[in-house]
Amino acid sequence: MKTSTSHKKFRLSIQLMVLLAMLLEAGCAGPRQPRRRLGAFFGAPGGMTFLEPDQLGRHHYQSSSGEKVGMVYTCRGGFIDIGHVREAADRTAYLQQILYSALLEGKTQISYHIIEPSHYTALITYPPGWHTFPEEKKKALAFETSVRMAQTFTHWSLVWHEILTWFGFASSGIFSEHISAFSWEDTYSDLLGISLAGYVLRSEQPYNKGMTEALQRALAHLEVQPASVAKEAAHQIEGKWYSGGFYFFVEMKKRNFSTGLGFRPVVPLLVPGICPDAVPSPLPAPLLSSPTPEGFEADLLIYPVEAERWKIYRILNLEPEMPIRPVLHFPPLLEEIRSQAQPQSRSGLSVRNSASG
Repeated sequence: MKTSTSHKKFRLSIQLMVLLAMLLEAGCAGPRQPRRRLGAFFGAPGGMTFLEPDQLGRHHYQSSSGEKVGMVYTCRGGFIDIGHVREAADRTAYLQQILYSALLEGKTQISYHIIEPSHYTALITYPPGWHTFPEEKKKALAFETSVRMAQTFTHWSLVWHEILTWFGFASSGIFSEHISAFSWEDTYSDLLGISLAGYVLRSEQPYNKGMTEALQRALAHLEVQPASVAKEAAHQIEGKWYSGGFYFFVEMKKRNFSTGLGFRPVVPLLVPGICPDAVPSPLPAPLLSSPTPEGFEADLLIYPVEAERWKIYRILNLEPEMPIRPVLHFPPLLEEIRSQAQPQSRSGLSVRNSASG
């Protein structure tokens, strides 16, 4: 009997040790990666979901429970893809946690990946005498710098996503997402999410609650409309901005190649005849000066592993395995993409911006 009892206690001890090891491993793994949201795009196989503004549900970083994604229309921001807003915000929050911890630890190289297969490496140079700064000053500078770095790196990663999809990348691994690359609402929706995440992170509110409230306020500011108006706006652009009603047969006649990388804000595209007196509300892209006012310097290297990288390397005349540097390499890539879109531009239906993006 004593042997049986001792054996049970031993097994229980082993189980507790395994559970503790699992918990410690989860704790050391860092913040959980954000979820991919399904984007709402015209010609999607499952059709378009138009949302009522007061029925967006609660934002949730980890779970989709109670959270809605789909399309809304705003008088001042045009179409807004709520899935893009939520995912861009969560990418920003995820990176901010990683960067903040790394800055406090004094790391000079931070490697990560986020949703797409590409690998990212951030290179950080610290202000002179960083290790001598008082702890509270370090925390304050690291926090603000991590927010701005996260916003900038997230924006670059989302422009990179659009570049990849232009060349045929498929998030699902099945169907190319070329038809949705640089669609008229994507970049603006992404920037809205990035901006909201920065606000919520600085507010010290619980993240999910803060995002839920901030999204509602932002949409109200942009004069969000009922789903019936969004459907009418979609009807108005059919045959003009795009044609065809199903994925493989959709022809995109209008895209927005503005990315905000050339110190120009991204101006939303408004549907003529919907909210006739509306004035667009541009959004600037996050800009991380290097060095920052606090003395940090940062650079981001992208190491693509997607099959589309070979097309991109050929355009840039880069050797395989060389990193993509957004500031250096995005402008020529965007210029090439615009040039490939020229047949559409000649019809007068494609939005084309300057090489600076």
